[in-house]
Amino acid sequence: MQIATGFWAAKTLASAVELDLFTRISGQGTTAEELTKLLGLHPRPAKMLLSGCAALGLLVRREGRFFNSSLAEEFLVRSKPYYFGGFVTMLDRRLYLAWNRLTEALKTNRAQTWGDKPGLFEAIAAHPEEQRIFTEAMHSLSAMAGRAVAEAFDFSKYRRLLDVGGGSGAYCIETAKRWPHLQAVVYDIAPALEVAREKIAEAGLAGRILTLEGDFFTEALPKGSDVILLSMILHDWTPEKDLAILRKCYEALPSSGAVIVSELMMDDDETGPAPAALMSLNMLIECEGRNYTWAEYTEWLEQCGFRDIQRIPLQSPGANGLLIGYKI
Repeated sequence: MQIATGFWAAKTLASAVELDLFTRISGQGTTAEELTKLLGLHPRPAKMLLSGCAALGLLVRREGRFFNSSLAEEFLVRSKPYYFGGFVTMLDRRLYLAWNRLTEALKTNRAQTWGDKPGLFEAIAAHPEEQRIFTEAMHSLSAMAGRAVAEAFDFSKYRRLLDVGGGSGAYCIETAKRWPHLQAVVYDIAPALEVAREKIAEAGLAGRILTLEGDFFTEALPKGSDVILLSMILHDWTPEKDLAILRKCYEALPSSGAVIVSELMMDDDETGPAPAALMSLNMLIECEGRNYTWAEYTEWLEQCGFRDIQRIPLQSPGANGLLIGYKI
């Protein structure tokens, strides 16, 4: 029942985020009667929404009023630094209906959000509103993962980080906050970098984090950085394309430089974990890749010349592990 009705909980959360429920009642709480006026709802569904969110642990009831739970207050209030609503919005607006066509995707091996042409990221970039929703979603997903990476990997030996396909700059922001000596570069296509510049400025890090427009398939990666990050990038593409990206990383790094692969890693026996396995199915819906195993990534890194490969487990929404390869 929990699996079969999973979309009930997901849509309850998505609607609450769309109505901005958690931001609107932050610090003051609400009653069903107040919510009808606050959000313009009919009394019957207002009461149901509050009960549903409370049952899911998103609201708590005290002395007849509903308040945000500590979880909702930290992650679902827009002004909070690790606001997760952007990812919820993207799942609801972009992926919910596309996942309804999962059986078709399984039978045809074709993405369901854009088809065959011109390509996932080109299709997103062609529509500014969709690009904004997607990049904000990736920021929501990447902020916590970026903090986990910054805490798990020792950047003290490195001076400049290149985040390839860095999107909103979340990883660079979190790493720069944790390691004050480090300079960083967000490398991505122009539409994504518009959001990145905003996020970097909001974090007060414009002096330490640069943005650089480019395409890692058609251009060589910029040199000058001694550590390169690939965060939730390689699962988008085929093994052949991933090898091409990793070779470019190797060529761009100096001797003793390092590459960091941050992903939801599949176990080597390909039986889980569930977040990685389900994200892999999402790659079927969205693109041409899948979530690969620790062993597959390790083999590719070694093929490209990286040595002393290290595995570092993580706990975050966007990544459960790092693989570190060194250019000897």
